[in-house]
Amino acid sequence: MPHWNRVTAALLIVCALALAAPDSGVADARAFAAATDAALARGDYQAALVQTQKAFELHQRLGADADAAWDLNAAGLANQYLGRYAAALDAYRRALTLDRRAKSRDGEITRLNNIGNVHLLQGRYSDALLMYQDAQRQLAAAPGAATGRLRKMTLSNLAVLNQRIGADERALDYYDEVASSGAMQPAEEAQLLVNRGALARRLGDPVKALDLYRSAQQLFARAAHADGEVSAWRNIGIVYALDLADYDRALDAFNTALRLARGSKNPRGEAQALLYRGEVLRRLGRDQEARQDLEAAFDASRATGLVEDQWKALYGIGLVAAARGDRPAARAAFERAIAAFESVRSDLRTVALRAEFLADKRDVYDALIWLRLGDEPVRGDDVFRLLEQSRARAWRDRVQPAGGAPSLSAVQAVLPADAMLLEYWFGSAGMARLAITRDTITVTRRTGADPARAAQQLADAVGNKESAWRPASAAAGTALLSELPALARVRHLLIAADGPLHAAPFETITLPASGALVVERMDVSYVPSAAFLTLPHRAARRWAWPWQRALAAFGDPAAAGSYPLETRALPRLPYAAVEVQQAARTLPGRAEVHLGADALRQTVLDGRLRSTPVVHFSTHAVADTRDPDRSRILLAPASPGGPADYLFLRDVTDLDLSGVSLVTLSACDTERGKVVRGEGVEGFSRALLAAGAGAAVTTLWEVADRPGAELVTQFLYAAGTGRTLADALREAKLRFLRSGLAWQHPYYWAGYVLTGDGAAALPRVVPWPAIAGAAAVLLVLVSAVIRAAGTAKRSTSLRRTAGQSRQSAPMR
Repeated sequence: MPHWNRVTAALLIVCALALAAPDSGVADARAFAAATDAALARGDYQAALVQTQKAFELHQRLGADADAAWDLNAAGLANQYLGRYAAALDAYRRALTLDRRAKSRDGEITRLNNIGNVHLLQGRYSDALLMYQDAQRQLAAAPGAATGRLRKMTLSNLAVLNQRIGADERALDYYDEVASSGAMQPAEEAQLLVNRGALARRLGDPVKALDLYRSAQQLFARAAHADGEVSAWRNIGIVYALDLADYDRALDAFNTALRLARGSKNPRGEAQALLYRGEVLRRLGRDQEARQDLEAAFDASRATGLVEDQWKALYGIGLVAAARGDRPAARAAFERAIAAFESVRSDLRTVALRAEFLADKRDVYDALIWLRLGDEPVRGDDVFRLLEQSRARAWRDRVQPAGGAPSLSAVQAVLPADAMLLEYWFGSAGMARLAITRDTITVTRRTGADPARAAQQLADAVGNKESAWRPASAAAGTALLSELPALARVRHLLIAADGPLHAAPFETITLPASGALVVERMDVSYVPSAAFLTLPHRAARRWAWPWQRALAAFGDPAAAGSYPLETRALPRLPYAAVEVQQAARTLPGRAEVHLGADALRQTVLDGRLRSTPVVHFSTHAVADTRDPDRSRILLAPASPGGPADYLFLRDVTDLDLSGVSLVTLSACDTERGKVVRGEGVEGFSRALLAAGAGAAVTTLWEVADRPGAELVTQFLYAAGTGRTLADALREAKLRFLRSGLAWQHPYYWAGYVLTGDGAAALPRVVPWPAIAGAAAVLLVLVSAVIRAAGTAKRSTSLRRTAGQSRQSAPMR
């Protein structure tokens, strides 16, 4: 973690200057401050605390609030390195109060960053983010060259925060900003190298990471920065151990880090050196030594409140226990590790922070899932709960903020009798498949990489129109669908995918033994997790009047003057307008069509889409696999000849699509996006479901203009006749498959997938003839009632007249 304090001065020089100073109080304060800096530099934190307290007391007597704040900052740093985080926070907060009294903006920005750093160390990421953002606001209020170092400090801390929660690409952007901000002090540059090294390693370049760590270690050593050097050696050891499998060099590095940490009384550095040395010993099969190191690391990290290191130590302890065959101890350790990092995640107050937090923690879930799959007998409900806990969490936070993982019984209760949910899990050791019906759950476990390889080969084959795809389809059927119970009775298949299955269309898999494709026997829909099935019913109303809007469609946006986010101009799509017009003619009910210059972003965002049964886009789209927020749908320029306008993924998430049964994105790659372990694909279908839509049809790859328009037209026609959405899409795909044309290849039809409620149907629109007939019948009934009323009135009058005549007649 980067730290920032006053430039260290040579103690003897400053003491000499102090002796020459006319004010002995000021001179003494300077001397104590210099002694503090020297003690911090050599890692003698107890001495630093003593010296800085003396400096603080003198500065307080002199009324020098700004200088006293820096004394408290030094106390905060010393306590931080000693692992006394409550004391560190207290010192920084007291310093911040003095900074604000002295109107010291530099001091205030520094203190905000240091407070954020302590929150970061304790796993309180939301609190850390608030501090760094406050520092950014202070920087914005005082621009200028003098704030350059403070700006680099704040950007570096934001980069570390994003790195910690798994948002590596965003962290890289921050580091790029820091690197372009000018020269740095040696210790600052070294810390930046360490952070960039960690990022390079996570992005798959351990050799570059090792070079960065070595350079950082040399800079820290020259600056006599003991704690920085501990960090560099630890990271060097991590690369040797976890990436290069050079365990001897790894042990040397961790031993060096441990020696330096103990010499400078750095409990955090000591805990982490023990943690990673224990991992190396575990990999070497030296389980007893490994357990000792890992337990010592856990005790040290618990004593200092380092939650990140606690769960990592527990994970290692669990792996050692599993290797020894001690399943109860392994399970207990894994469950404690999960509880530790879940407690941190629950404190993250925004979905953005939570989105990628569990990516690296998925290893712990995977270890526990694989362990539980080996139970005799396997508890299907327990395995199901773990699978649901480990996937699509950020998405679930958006659609059901207060909800937890669903129970197996809750999911089974909503499954139709002829439906089956297949929930898959892929780990480093193998695959698991849960086949769930209304009454049963069957758990299948397979070791090895064959299922994952078969899924990837299928995705590659069907996504290439020149490929011979049938062998890959048969192999995928054997790997993914064999030994399924009662499959012949299934008419609706729901898929909760994992790993490589996110790119594989199940409709193209050959059913074992039958030779038929899945699409020939049943309809298919996909869900982010089984939790989707238990959400409140989302479909639009069951019936609609013909004057109510049934379709809002956007397509063939006008050409733009420029395309600021693209490397080339995007061509018009000749069949996009045709597709939209056919959709308007095909679906009963009133259609609202926005073509060309009228296909505007503002129209999409103005709230009109709410309660519209079908929303349709036919245009270009770009899936950004690096930064999901840059995934986008092309729309018309806001003004004629202006730059292209876009509907971004975050815009889609923020839409109000309640009451919308279906959104179709007839554009390229709209089901692609950044893949986050456990979370899945951060693409448009999940954003649409999070916005309230019942279902979304998106694409797994680039789709051709004319065939795509034809398939969507066939799909919407079938949906308009009252079929369920999944069955309507199946019908359109079967027409292509059985066409005998080039379009029978899955490339032309399998890329369109339905995510969400495939069992829903579009609302039936009352036809105008029925309304006219009903009006005619009503008119006849009203006329009859009126005539009956008139007849009754005349009859009453006659009876009254007859009665009067009888009363006046003579008696016999």
